[in-house]
Amino acid sequence: MKNIITTIICLLTLTTFNAQEFTINSEKSTVEFNYIGEDAVGTINGVTGIIKFDPSDLSNSYFEGRANIATINTSNKTRDAHLNAPDYFDTKKYPEIIFKSESITLSDDKYVLNGEMTIKDVSKVEKINFSFENGVFVGQCIIYSNDYDIHNRKKREDSKILIKISVPVL
Repeated sequence: MKNIITTIICLLTLTTFNAQEFTINSEKSTVEFNYIGEDAVGTINGVTGIIKFDPSDLSNSYFEGRANIATINTSNKTRDAHLNAPDYFDTKKYPEIIFKSESITLSDDKYVLNGEMTIKDVSKVEKINFSFENGVFVGQCIIYSNDYDIHNRKKREDSKILIKISVPVL
């Protein structure tokens, strides 16, 4: 009986630790955005977080990413300062955009991260489609600023933001 319990514990331990943990290259990681309704494009740099990824066992994979909003760059310093102000991101109170995966699936040769994105004090379920090639995780998603109480527009569709995430790993 003792041998059976020991064997079960060993098997559970082995399956729990199969996902490879990657170290994010924060210096080269970027979040690019295109706010369609405002014709504003820019980047947020310095993504940090945790990546545990095993393409053969997605149930043991996990992603958590944090982007420092204060690094926002739209090539317009006045706009950047305004985006950090309380009526937009309020970066003194909410310095990061946070994403934590809840599940990962494979669909049409692309992986899909399903998880919770938090911007300011609002958390919403979002999906990020991603691939992993040559040591870089590349993801894309669409979010709406109205969903996060940032610069609300009359029509939700007018608050569409296209997001592209590039996360090289070491």
